[in-house]
Amino acid sequence: MLHRVLPALALAGAAAVVLTGCGAQNPTGQVSVTVSPNAADHAYQVKVYLPNGEPSARQQVYPGDTADFAGVPLGKVTVRAGDLCAERATVEADRVARVTLTTVGC
Repeated sequence: MLHRVLPALALAGAAAVVLTGCGAQNPTGQVSVTVSPNAADHAYQVKVYLPNGEPSARQQVYPGDTADFAGVPLGKVTVRAGDLCAERATVEADRVARVTLTTVGC
């Protein structure tokens, strides 16, 4: 009987660790992007790109407005929107990376 109980307990313990993540922190952060109020008067498709060039998130933002992106992987990202100047930011845990996209300074 003990030979059946031990493997079952080990399997249950392993499953609990996998499902709960063993208390690991979420390896993502936040980016807050503001489109300059001086930008052309139309909506911009704001995209956050990872270092490998893959898009992580996107939202539609109007000039003067701010979009908040959550769940962005930690590390360096590039934020782009149409003909606005691209900006780089570093996403860190427990901090909000703030970016303003403008039409000047590219």
